[in-house]
Amino acid sequence: MLRLRALGEADRIVTLFSRERGKQSAVARGARKIQSKFGARLDFFSRVALMLHAGRSLEVITSVQTVSSIWEQLVDPDAYAAASYVAESIDSLSEPDLAVPELYDALCEFQTALAARVDRDGLLAAMDLRMLSALGFAPELDACARCGAALGRRPLAGGRAHLSTQAGGLLCAACVRALRADPHSAAQGSMFSLTSAEFERLRRLRDMPFDQIAAFEGHARVHKATQAFVEYQMGRRSKSMSVAGAGAKLTRRAARKA
Repeated sequence: MLRLRALGEADRIVTLFSRERGKQSAVARGARKIQSKFGARLDFFSRVALMLHAGRSLEVITSVQTVSSIWEQLVDPDAYAAASYVAESIDSLSEPDLAVPELYDALCEFQTALAARVDRDGLLAAMDLRMLSALGFAPELDACARCGAALGRRPLAGGRAHLSTQAGGLLCAACVRALRADPHSAAQGSMFSLTSAEFERLRRLRDMPFDQIAAFEGHARVHKATQAFVEYQMGRRSKSMSVAGAGAKLTRRAARKA
């Protein structure tokens, strides 16, 4: 389940993501009542088996059975922020009633890895790449996204890789120079860079199983890069990451004062 919203005095609208139908919304009648027979099973980011009945405008949930839930792990603020970010991204980027089996499989794998406390930034970066690829938005990381020049095994200029969300991925040294020389280029403001080690890690995360992601000190910057591509496709900043970032700043300030 990607999202839960209140409806009226006792109902909920649940945003679901399934293998067969992709993103869809359904109503859980009376789910907010204490005596609801299945309201407690409708946990955020849980996997459930549902029975639906056609309603007037939305389908109605008539039966719920929990398949897997990581609600206990989501008590941790970082884990909850990670789950919220992934759910928000999928909800924003997916079309209703469009099945994307690869994305469903990645989401299930992400849920398991999050519960197993796999390195958070590395896991989010890998999930971003899987999600973008499944939805047809994968950034180009093997050739220049602007001119098509292949990266191959050539060392990166200055030991850094330059990327642009507006251009759609990696930029070669010649295109970086051209864009920097053009003050009117829209891609100039969307450029950022990674070290060669961070960029190599970014490329490896595309196909790495989530349970094999080990700690890497550059994962935070790698995730910032993948998040930038997700937010570019969303057309806005992630609300979940903005809230998590604000909370982290308050925690650091409180620690300094103490």
